[in-house]
Amino acid sequence: MARKKETKPKSGQSSSLASRRAARRQRERDNPLEVRLTLAFRFGDEPDDQITMLNDRAIPMVGSVFRYRDRIARQFTMLFARAGASLPKVRAEILPAARWLAIRSWVRSADGDDDSGKG
Repeated sequence: MARKKETKPKSGQSSSLASRRAARRQRERDNPLEVRLTLAFRFGDEPDDQITMLNDRAIPMVGSVFRYRDRIARQFTMLFARAGASLPKVRAEILPAARWLAIRSWVRSADGDDDSGKG
């Protein structure tokens, strides 16, 4: 029985699915996707209650959202807090709660009650 002659792929073509996926990933790494992002926070119904933190900014998307999810969440939270702290109306709502938490933790530490679980 005669052996079939192996055919080599033409230049630029990959022979297997895995190698095609690897080539696509390499292209994506070389050419990151650029996203135009506008980020605005609304803290009320009035027009003055809206703050635009990013206005049509180009952000290259490199890597995976799943890989960097903790960093993305942390940066988004900090940006949200910074936006809220810049409005007097929001500061008036946040500061009493912050003072209450600070006083509460100070009283607990003065009483010797800490939440560390050590008797």
